[in-house]
Amino acid sequence: MTRGREEKIHETSLSPSPLCHRRISTRNINIPLDITVEILKKLPAKSLVRFKCVSKCWSSIISSRKDFIESIVTRSLTQPPRDAHLIEDLYDKTDECLLVISSPCPQMTHKESVSILGTDHEYARGLFLCWSYEHQEGAIYNPTTRQSFNLPKMKHSHPGLCFFGYEPLENQYKVLFIPNPVHRVEQACQVFTLGDTKAEEQWRNIQNIEYLYPSLSYRSTVSINGAIYFLSRFKVNDTTTEYKILRFDIRSEKFYNVDLPKTVTLKDLCWYYLINYQGKLGLICCQQRMEIWIMEEDAEKKTQRWSKIFFYEMGGFGNWLISDVTRAGEIVFINKPLDTLRICYYDPKRNSVRYVDLKDSYPKERGWDKSLLIRTFPDYAENTMCLY
Repeated sequence: MTRGREEKIHETSLSPSPLCHRRISTRNINIPLDITVEILKKLPAKSLVRFKCVSKCWSSIISSRKDFIESIVTRSLTQPPRDAHLIEDLYDKTDECLLVISSPCPQMTHKESVSILGTDHEYARGLFLCWSYEHQEGAIYNPTTRQSFNLPKMKHSHPGLCFFGYEPLENQYKVLFIPNPVHRVEQACQVFTLGDTKAEEQWRNIQNIEYLYPSLSYRSTVSINGAIYFLSRFKVNDTTTEYKILRFDIRSEKFYNVDLPKTVTLKDLCWYYLINYQGKLGLICCQQRMEIWIMEEDAEKKTQRWSKIFFYEMGGFGNWLISDVTRAGEIVFINKPLDTLRICYYDPKRNSVRYVDLKDSYPKERGWDKSLLIRTFPDYAENTMCLY
């Protein structure tokens, strides 16, 4: 009996079942890391977020490896454009707004929507800064991963504004806080770097800017190529106030003045908008007519030159807000007062107009009236970066 059992065991070990054989073979497969990375690069961003649970290695590649994340962002920007729209109820006291991501491409009619907090929002390469001016607190939100990261508390809690930008050379996202001028004796301008693990360096004091304060007007700030530009009030004396464009270099963390076009005088900021015009700083002036100015920079000579690329005699601008410009050069118009959830895209080169309707994306139970405000961020990019 014993011998028979031994023979049986011996025979079984020499002739494993096909199922067992497949398991053993699969267990011995070792895919090189570089091939794994290339395979993952081909997958949709939503699938990548789900596949983070496969292993620690996959999770690290997808959410932490900088070259991989950069490839996903770059791929997203080469695909049919998708725009992010923030719908805010100006009378809602909950500090909550709706983020809708849509595409003008007929093959991509699906719209995604999610509620996020904050009353002031800035966008940089797939991530959003959500800032509450009333509560003086904020968070960074990634719509691709649905992660949010609460900004650490500052030592002082004086009122101020936050700005958000991306620096491509160092591959860093930074938050800039500028306190109200009346509190700058007690609190300096500060910077927070996303991903900085040193607790003592979460918020760092930087160069201060006396008598300057960013404008709260619609579309008064924009982040382009490692710099944050914003319209600012400059107090000359007790009775005189001037307006300037200020540039914050994200890498050096220093402020610089930007000269205006010689024929432009900033008086009422509600008629002026800063835009990203195909990777360059743009200034839209539309008090009695619409002018688009583009700034050309020579980094070696450290010179700036403005050129007017568009001029249009057009009335009725008091009923419109300019939200931004797409990378194709379309100007995004928002109607005010808001009696429709439609967004107008105007192409000045082709003299053509198209519309995006967001009515179906807004929850019916919320109801809506003319207190709603839309902010559009063209060319939204997917980003698998982990925020913590």
